[in-house]
Amino acid sequence: MKSFQIVVVVACAYMLQAEANSFDQIRGCKQYNTMTDYNGAVPYFPTADLQHVGHTGQSKLFKFAILGPKDGHIRFGKSLYPYNNDVIEIVLGGWSNTRSAGRRQHRTSNKHSNHVLAEAQTPNLMSPFRPVMFLLEVFNDGGVKVRLHGQTIPFLAFTDTTRIPVNYMAFAKWEQDLIFFYDCPM
Repeated sequence: MKSFQIVVVVACAYMLQAEANSFDQIRGCKQYNTMTDYNGAVPYFPTADLQHVGHTGQSKLFKFAILGPKDGHIRFGKSLYPYNNDVIEIVLGGWSNTRSAGRRQHRTSNKHSNHVLAEAQTPNLMSPFRPVMFLLEVFNDGGVKVRLHGQTIPFLAFTDTTRIPVNYMAFAKWEQDLIFFYDCPM
C-alpha cells in the first residue's frame, strides 16, 4: 500500500510540473487580451517595433502563443489602418477548434470578404488550459507557413500571390475571449 501512495504522489507531482512548464514557454513574451470582436476595429501594431523577429534571407519568423478554446485570428498587412486594402488572415482552431485556414481578406469599415487560400484539419489545436505556441513564417515570395513550436513540418501552408507584407499585425477573436502572447523570444 505504501508503494502505491508513493506512485500516486510521484505521478501527481509530475503532472503538476508538466502543467507548470507549459507556461514557461511564454516567458519574455508580450501579452494581448482580445477585447474587440471579429468585426470590430482591431488595433494593428508595427512589426518593426517587435524585438524578437527571426530573419532568414527569404523570410520573417514570428513566435507567438494563444490561450483560449478556439478561433484565434491573426491578421497582417502593409498599413496601420488597412481598410479598403487586403490583409492576410490566419484562423487557428476555427470552426469549434476543428480546422485552421489562411485567407486573403478585404475589409471596409462596415463589411469584409474572405478569399480562402488554404484550409487544414486541426482538431483540438487550441486549449483553454495552456498556451499553445506557434511559429509563423512569412516569405518574401508570398509563402506563409504555420507550425507548432518544436515541430518542423507546418500544419498550414499557402502562397499569397499578391505578396502582402507583414508590416503591421493584429489579433482578433470570434466569440470567446483569448489571450495572445507575441514577440516571444526565439
